[in-house]
Amino acid sequence: MLNYHSRTIINLGLLILVVVLVLITLYEPGLDETEHKLPLTNLNPTEINSIRISDTKGRELILKKLQGHWQMTSPHQEAADETRIAQLLGIATTRSFSHFIVPEDRLAEFGLNPAPIQLKLNNVTLEIGGNESLRFRRYVRIGDQIHLISNGFHHHLMAQPDDFIAPNR
Repeated sequence: MLNYHSRTIINLGLLILVVVLVLITLYEPGLDETEHKLPLTNLNPTEINSIRISDTKGRELILKKLQGHWQMTSPHQEAADETRIAQLLGIATTRSFSHFIVPEDRLAEFGLNPAPIQLKLNNVTLEIGGNESLRFRRYVRIGDQIHLISNGFHHHLMAQPDDFIAPNR
C-alpha cells in the first residue's frame, strides 16, 4: 500500500507531466516560426479588384471594384456591402497553418474532389474543401498545394448573393 508521501509525489509528477504537455501543445516546438506564420496567398487585399464565388450547386457571385467601390455584377447589378467584402478578403492573408502537396487521386480525402466552393481573387483560385477533424481547420487548395486555415471565412463563402448587397442602397 502506498503511503501519503508516495501518493503526493505521484500526483506532483502527474501534474508536472500535464503542464509540460499543455506547454508543448501551446508553443508547438520544432515548428519553423517563419513558415508557421505564412499567409495563405501573396495577395494584398487592397489590390484585389475582382471576386468570384461559385459552388457545385450552380451558385455564382461576381463582385468587382469599380472606381474604388465594390459592385456586384452577377447575379444582380447592385452596390456591394464593403464591410462584408473586407472581411471576406481577409482570407487572402489569413495564416496558413500548414501546407502540403497531395496527389490528384487523394483529393477526395480533403473534400476537394470536386471542391464544393471556389473563390477566385483576381487571378488566384482557391478551392475550398472539407474540415480537418482534429482542430476543425479548413482545407484550401491553391494550385498543387493544400493549405490548412482557420474556418472563420466559411460563412461568407456560403452566403447568398443578396447577403452581399450594400445595406443602405
